[in-house]
Amino acid sequence: MLILELKAPFAACRPMAAGWYRPTATMLTHSAAYGLLLNVACVETRLREEEKSHPGRIPSSLTRPDLPQVRLAIGIPEASPAPQVQTIFQQLHNYPVGKDAGVPAEWTKGSKNNISPVRREFLSNLHVVVCMDGNDELETRIRQGLAGAFNDQRYGLPFVGDNAFLIDRLAERDPSKIPGCRWYQLVKENSDSEQVPTTTRLTTWIDRQDMTKTKSDLFAPTSEISSTIPKEAWQWIPPQVN
Repeated sequence: MLILELKAPFAACRPMAAGWYRPTATMLTHSAAYGLLLNVACVETRLREEEKSHPGRIPSSLTRPDLPQVRLAIGIPEASPAPQVQTIFQQLHNYPVGKDAGVPAEWTKGSKNNISPVRREFLSNLHVVVCMDGNDELETRIRQGLAGAFNDQRYGLPFVGDNAFLIDRLAERDPSKIPGCRWYQLVKENSDSEQVPTTTRLTTWIDRQDMTKTKSDLFAPTSEISSTIPKEAWQWIPPQVN
């Protein structure tokens, strides 16, 4: 088992991205944690357009079909608060196309003739524990990556959801001493338990080609702090096919 402690002042886990509104999940998602781990391990996740196995119908990079499978559990360490959702409002400047788009260009005297308000959400003070199990080879590569073995090969710097949101700390903890956490566990359908106010939807897998294959579920943190990871907190990434 690999246990990592992650601290970042800012993060974003986007369930969607519209031009005027870009929300974030209220917690680090399993899909984002998985992508971060593969980046540290220098495992390429993108299937580029120029590769032969790319279908070519979509002018963008896709997710590689042969990514390593692991299971992940995510928790908030004892005495740490949950990350907070913050909002930034910005002005989106553009040049609309068409005679009826925006205001007449001559009125702007050379400036952009359309300004729209946009909303961007992000997480502040992210402090989580990510536990990974089920893939010894990937564990080894992640440890090598943390030690700097792939610094000249890895694509960019590790970040959380936005390349401006860099990490303060990403370090391994003693795997024999699982820290006490509030673990985010799967909320079962038709559950008889009381509704948890902090229930949130987290993506466990994102399909860049077919959004109907993107997988997300409802998760809620355990009410008690525990160093035992609940069974329902473990999620296979990519999802196992029955």
